[in-house]
Amino acid sequence: MGNQTDGSGGWTPPTTSSTERALLRKMADNYYGLHLLQVIQGVVHNLNGPLQIIYIRSEQLQQNLQKLIGAAESKQSAEVKALLSGMEEKINSSLTSLDDLDAQLKHLTSDLVTEGYSEVGDVDINQIVEECLILLNANMFFKHSISKTLKLEDAIPVLRGRKTDFCVIVLGLLQNAAEAMVDAQDKRVTIETYSQEGTVMIRIQDSGCGISEQDREHIYEVCFTTKNRTENEGQSPKHAGLGLSLVSLLLEEYKGSIACESVPGQTTFTAQIPFHADSSD
Repeated sequence: MGNQTDGSGGWTPPTTSSTERALLRKMADNYYGLHLLQVIQGVVHNLNGPLQIIYIRSEQLQQNLQKLIGAAESKQSAEVKALLSGMEEKINSSLTSLDDLDAQLKHLTSDLVTEGYSEVGDVDINQIVEECLILLNANMFFKHSISKTLKLEDAIPVLRGRKTDFCVIVLGLLQNAAEAMVDAQDKRVTIETYSQEGTVMIRIQDSGCGISEQDREHIYEVCFTTKNRTENEGQSPKHAGLGLSLVSLLLEEYKGSIACESVPGQTTFTAQIPFHADSSD
């Protein structure tokens, strides 16, 4: 499959055979599934923190209750109030931790997961962006090291298609941005959605290493990559180079387009998708 770009990073649809299209469609579903697996792994990892907090707070509550009983017996009302206040703070802390855990667990059974491979329907791209951020927050580097700014247009027009497809588009662009910022001192990503002349625009800008003009001619090709590592935490696995190629494939199916502008320290990908464009399947 070949892609063509102009000097400014513009993109024209690649020429694909039916076999290539079927293969890349399967890869797109697997790409989405990989992120779900990372969420599950992240939730399991993150369970330790809340459970430890609950355990510690429970011990503290037990100790405070014993003191409360003793204080009540001696009618020391001021001490009783102080103990009750401390207990309330600890209970609130425990509940906050449980709420965080509950939100992650609920996400695993949300429409994004259970209906991710459903038939074509209406899609709110702002909801997709927010849900993809939950997925990527399973990666501690993305969650804690990258400053994220959202500029989502209110009442943005609905798109027509599969949730999974739009998740892969957004995930691919965000993952690409995160990987570009591994070694950046200033790690910032801005995610913007807006409508313009019959299309929904998704604009993602990062403060990473940038893409050379020479590499920009190949970034949508399957297995092309300029990155040697993806996991940002001292690990350096080989990068598959599939994200942007899947993004370009899916945009083609929705009669969309993508443009890239890049200088060292700032790269911007802008995808546009026509309103109510159906998938070709």
